[in-house]
Amino acid sequence: MKRAIWVLLLLAAPLLMWADGVNIPGTFAAYGDWQMIEGRLAQLDTKAGMAMFHAPLPQSGVMQYEFDVQYLDGFQDMYGGFGVHLFVDDPHPRKSWGDGKSWLFWITYDPKAYGGWGIYGQAYYSESNVKMDLVHAGDAYPLPGDYARQLNWGVLQNFRLPVKIVIDADSGMVKVYDPTRENYYYKFSLGGPLGAGAWASLRTNSLAASFGNVRVKKLQ
Repeated sequence: MKRAIWVLLLLAAPLLMWADGVNIPGTFAAYGDWQMIEGRLAQLDTKAGMAMFHAPLPQSGVMQYEFDVQYLDGFQDMYGGFGVHLFVDDPHPRKSWGDGKSWLFWITYDPKAYGGWGIYGQAYYSESNVKMDLVHAGDAYPLPGDYARQLNWGVLQNFRLPVKIVIDADSGMVKVYDPTRENYYYKFSLGGPLGAGAWASLRTNSLAASFGNVRVKKLQ
């Protein structure tokens, strides 16, 4: 279970930016320097805390998300993070802590706060733009040490992490596909039905990253 939750939190970062461009009707940036670069949506301001970009995305039933994420810059100060709000009911139009009623899946790099490798998966439940809380201890799900030792910060920009996630919003069950083993996935529950959502919101914190090759399907 613990590994399954970590894999979700590691992979369930951005899934909402269409490769066609930022100016798709309805999408908008709430905060940060969001630009399209070679067909990928990038957030370029490494000092922007709580950067966020919204896209209309009806979500109900069984949803499948595929995308990839690429680190660009921002870990030099030993701090940074990125994540995605899913099943958002009402996106906030400006810089904010929360994002309507939604779930935020987050990766933080913060060795000063948490020790160890400093890379942790975290999950939050957002109730409004000003109220959002962790649903577990902040240091509950660290990046496994054997994986962390393989990280090469010098060539991290050359790597794109592929992602495939299936979420059953009626039951709260999640499948996260392992990017290293074909057709292998981790299955677990978020604790109950998620209901429906109208938006998804990508965000970064003191980090530059790009996202692309997004494909979203409603399976049921």
